[in-house]
Amino acid sequence: MNIQMDHILWAAPDLDKGCAIFADLTGVAPAPGGTHPGFGTRNALSSFSKATYLEILAPDPLQDLEGTWGKDVAALQQPCMYSFALSCDDLEAVAKRVQAAGIKVAPPVAMSRSRPDGTLLEWRIMRLNDPRWPGRLPFFIDWQGAAHPGSTTTGGTTLEDIYAVDPDPNALAAVYQAIGADLPVYGGVTHGFVARLQTPKGTVVLT
Repeated sequence: MNIQMDHILWAAPDLDKGCAIFADLTGVAPAPGGTHPGFGTRNALSSFSKATYLEILAPDPLQDLEGTWGKDVAALQQPCMYSFALSCDDLEAVAKRVQAAGIKVAPPVAMSRSRPDGTLLEWRIMRLNDPRWPGRLPFFIDWQGAAHPGSTTTGGTTLEDIYAVDPDPNALAAVYQAIGADLPVYGGVTHGFVARLQTPKGTVVLT
C-alpha cells in the first residue's frame, strides 16, 4: 500500500479571481482544469512535478451548490489553503487501516471531469468524515490508471514544504501518522494548512 502526497487544494470563492491572485503572487498562470459534475466545483491546476500539483478549487456557477463542496468554498471571504489529497492504489485497504486507527471513513465516491482537450478523467476519492477533526484530515485519491494531472499540466512552481498547525498538535500528528500522512504539525491558535512554494517571483507562502 503506497501512500504519498498527491495534490494540495487552494480554494477560492471565484475561480477567475483566484487564478489571477495566484498568477500575480507566483508569476505562473494556472492551467484550465474542468468541472466536477454533482460536486458543485470547477478548478484550475498548476503542476509541481509529474506526481504532485496545486488545485485551485472554486464553486461552479452552473451547478446547484446545495450540499456540495462548492457551497463551502463559495462562502470563503478570500482564497486559502483548503485541504490536501494523498494518492493510493487501494482505497479499501487504506479504509481498513484508517478505521483500525479509530477514524471514521466515508465510502469511496466516483468522480470525473473532462480536460480542456476533451479527455475524460475518472477517479475515486475517499473522505475521512471524523467529527473530532473537522477540516483537519486529508482525503485519499485513486487515479485508477489515468494520466496524473501533474504530468499533463503546465507548471513553474515547486512545493518546498507543507504542514498543518493546530491547537493540539500532538494529537493531530498522531492521527496523521496512523493514517499514513507524512505531514508535520505545529502548535497554533487555530487549525490551518501552510504551503511554501518556490516560484519565479521567489518564495510564496499559502495559508
